[in-house]
Amino acid sequence: MDYFRNERVLVTGGSSGIGLATAGLLRRQGAHLLLVARDEAKLARAKSELDTIASGAEPVRTLSLDLRDRAAVDAKLPGVLAGFPVDVLISNAGVVMPGRFLELPDGQFDDMMQTNFLGPVHLIRTVLPGMLERKHGHVAMMSSFAGLIGIYGYTAYSASKFAIRGFAQALRCELKPLGIRVSVCYPPDTETPQLEFEDPYKPAETRAIAGNVKALSAEYVAQALVSGMAKGQFQIVPSASARIQEWAYRMLPGVAHAMFDSDIRKAGAKR
Repeated sequence: MDYFRNERVLVTGGSSGIGLATAGLLRRQGAHLLLVARDEAKLARAKSELDTIASGAEPVRTLSLDLRDRAAVDAKLPGVLAGFPVDVLISNAGVVMPGRFLELPDGQFDDMMQTNFLGPVHLIRTVLPGMLERKHGHVAMMSSFAGLIGIYGYTAYSASKFAIRGFAQALRCELKPLGIRVSVCYPPDTETPQLEFEDPYKPAETRAIAGNVKALSAEYVAQALVSGMAKGQFQIVPSASARIQEWAYRMLPGVAHAMFDSDIRKAGAKR
C-alpha cells in the first residue's frame, strides 16, 4: 500500500503493543515515524527495533511526553512539529483498570478519562492546525470494543472509550468538508502488555462475558487499522466476531442483555 509512503506519522503509545505493531507496519510501508510515549527506556527499545526495519530510511524519532499534561504538550510538542509536520496522527495510548463500580477509586476514573479521552484531545488540538493549513491529514483514534458495548467491570474504561467514540463522530463531521480524514478503531481483547496487566483484576463476571474468545494479536489489529485507514474507513472493527456482536447489540438489545445477564448470574453464583 502506498497510502502511508513518505507520510509523517505520529503514533502515541508507540513503544509497545498495538502502537509498536502499527509502527512496524508503517515503517515497512515507507512512512516516517515519530513515536510518543511516557517511558523513555521503552521508547529507546522500540526505536532500536524499528530502525532495523527498512535500513537506510530516515531514523525513527521519539518523544517522551505525558499527554494528560496539557502544559507539557504545549511546551514540548510544537517545537517537534516544526521539524516534523505530521500528516497522519494515530492516537493509540490508553490505560485500563477493570473493577466493579463501587470498588474502583475515584482516581481510576480520573486517570482513565484523562489518559484515554483528554490526552487524545490535547494531542489533536496541537497537531490539527498544521494539517488544516496544509489541507492534508488523517486522524485515527483507538477506542475499544468496550467503547461500542458497555461491559460488566468496565464502568470507567467504557466511559472513556465511549467518549472517544462520540468525539470521533463529531470531529469527522467537522473535518470531512475540510479534507481531513478521521478514523476510529474498536479492537476487542488484544494480546498486549496492557491486557496482561489487567487480567488479574477482572471480576469473575467480566471473564464470564468474555467466555473463551481468544484475544487477537497486536499485529492483527495493527493490520486492520492500517488497512482500514488506507481504504478511508471511518469505523474500523478488527474482528468479524466483534462486528457481529456489535450488530446484535444494536439491533437486538433485549436479547444481548439477556445473554449478558445470564453469564453474570452464573458467574455470581460461583463467587
